[in-house]
Amino acid sequence: MASPLPSPLVDTLAYFAKYNYPLTDEELWFWQHGTQISKAEIAKSCKLKAVSSLRKQRKLFSEQKWLIAKRVGERLQKILFIEAIFVTGALAMNNCPADDDIDLMIITSPHTLWLTRLLVYLNIHSFRRKPGVKIAPGLICDNLYLDANSLRLTANNLYTAHEILQAKCIFDRGGTHYGFLTANSWAKDYLPVAYSESLKNLKFNNLDLISNLKFKISNLLFPINLLLFWLQYLYMKPKMTTERVGLGYAFFHPQKK
Repeated sequence: MASPLPSPLVDTLAYFAKYNYPLTDEELWFWQHGTQISKAEIAKSCKLKAVSSLRKQRKLFSEQKWLIAKRVGERLQKILFIEAIFVTGALAMNNCPADDDIDLMIITSPHTLWLTRLLVYLNIHSFRRKPGVKIAPGLICDNLYLDANSLRLTANNLYTAHEILQAKCIFDRGGTHYGFLTANSWAKDYLPVAYSESLKNLKFNNLDLISNLKFKISNLLFPINLLLFWLQYLYMKPKMTTERVGLGYAFFHPQKK
């Protein structure tokens, strides 16, 4: 007879149940909250069901959205000052309902965030979710921007730890994903296995000559970036609610606890 599940594992299952995402044994091991219980111990304690029909259905919906996300990613990576692009939210977990949009996090070179955001807008305007539209199936919602000098997220909680480690990188110009995870190493306190496993195949890349030149150029663009920040901020300000923006970050979605 299986022994009772330790409370952290019960908490992990409850967390994913909120998103209609029942876990397999392997996933429970990976996402366990605050502990590092072995796969063997988890197998002794429980035998979780196979992937549910709901997850299978949402995986099919997600596959179509992944095609769009990758196509948009290929288009955006041509923008010189984009260092990395991540798919976040439900799609990162292959858990999209049919009417979901596609959430993207974009990391930019230092001092270029607001210039880059303008270039993203001009490149994918017709694919973007429009402000105020609540349901936008398959459209892009570029709702999180970070400057490469501002990678640490200040919302130190379980939800944010999950968002960090669930994010799927679809473009990395060189070591940015690694830098993002190490800048948010606090996430390992909440999800120790997920954090260590996510770091395993990532490496920090030393800057080459071209990258050094690009960073020098981005420093020269600081005045333009500052001007574009204020222009975009003044345009957004009358409509802003839970958004948080600054020179090195832009959060266009509410932060959950």
